[in-house]
Amino acid sequence: MNFSKLVDFFIHPQYFEDSLALRKARLFVRAALLTSLFSNSYIWFSLLFGYQLGIYLMIFNVVGFVVLALLVKTRTPLLLITNLYVFVGASAVIILTYFSGGIWSAVYPWIISIPVLALLVVNRGYGIAWGILAFFVMVWFGWKELEGVAFPVQYNTDLKAEWFVSVLPGLLLIILVISAVFESTQTKALHNLQMQNEQLEKQKETIAKQSEELEKLIDDKDHIIRILAHDLKNPLANITTISNILKEEREVDQQKKFIAMIEKVSNQAQGLVNKVLDMAVLEQGGIKLKMENLDAIEITKEAVESMDEMARRKDIDLNLKSKEQKLMVSADKTYLILIFENLISNAIKFSQRGQKVTIEIVKDASNVQVKIMDEGPGIRPEEEDQLFEKFSKLSARPTEDESSSGLGLSLVKKYADQMGAKVWYESTASKGATFVVEISLV
Repeated sequence: MNFSKLVDFFIHPQYFEDSLALRKARLFVRAALLTSLFSNSYIWFSLLFGYQLGIYLMIFNVVGFVVLALLVKTRTPLLLITNLYVFVGASAVIILTYFSGGIWSAVYPWIISIPVLALLVVNRGYGIAWGILAFFVMVWFGWKELEGVAFPVQYNTDLKAEWFVSVLPGLLLIILVISAVFESTQTKALHNLQMQNEQLEKQKETIAKQSEELEKLIDDKDHIIRILAHDLKNPLANITTISNILKEEREVDQQKKFIAMIEKVSNQAQGLVNKVLDMAVLEQGGIKLKMENLDAIEITKEAVESMDEMARRKDIDLNLKSKEQKLMVSADKTYLILIFENLISNAIKFSQRGQKVTIEIVKDASNVQVKIMDEGPGIRPEEEDQLFEKFSKLSARPTEDESSSGLGLSLVKKYADQMGAKVWYESTASKGATFVVEISLV
């Protein structure tokens, strides 16, 4: 068993619940045990110098300080125990001084140790109180000496020199040992405090990081809501428009056609809602896309047809051009349609009434490129880097005050990246903007 474990043996479990109380309890137990050990050595000095009273007092101290240490294992208040410790030591010093010559005793300077011990093991307030007491005791011994009072000398005066040489250094030694214990305890406490501060700093960093992540989650949630609002506008607008036409239509065949169109657009909107509700997972790259072999031409036609009514309201001519009959690609149908719808919708919004939007499908050896070209104002060169950023607001504005959230192109880029497709903007010498979607052939 090492000394630290021995010290903890004397301490009641309640002290381990409070780090400050535990530190004070450990400091006192160490001081009490060391003082008991120190008093034990002075039993032998008292025997050597024939100081019978010293033998009794030192035996009392040896036992008394151990008993005081054991009291810490009980629920006795530590403040009471520490003051009893100082009282026992002070009583022994004052009695030994009285019976060994008063101010001419080698024990007399030991009175200085009373407030020092109180300051170390009790607290500053009691240290001052015990210091005042020690001061008056020293003055009292001096006053009695001036009055000519002869104090008894009970040790062997033939060994007076040896007595002084043996006893006086003990004062320095005991104060040094107890102070060293106090310094060691303080150093350990400061080290523990530093460790706790470092742990708090790490916890602060963790909390700050979690706060940032929480803010990001909130931003992502808001982003998902904006995506949902943005991408539902077109199908809902189409449903409203077709419904209004359906009200005036009297031919059954045409009514069936419009009802089928509403059903188709509604299904697309439902599929979009399901997709967007998965966006939280998409933001973390964890969504499993429903990749399938699709005809890029058919998908493009569907997107063009869904935008036809929007174009008709502005007298925009949607022109789909393709030299190929069938081009198979691997993609998620809902996302691919959304990509084309977003790009065509933008082209319509930024075109003047009566202009033309061209959707051209071309292929090379391994890829299909779908180009959406309009005759609008185009993109300023200095703004091209901002095209696919979330909520980017460029200088070009929709021609008839259509709403623009700044989300469309960022979604196009996100959807394309998820499917392994590419999307970019091509600047042209003539007026207008050209966006290209490239998908690998299967």
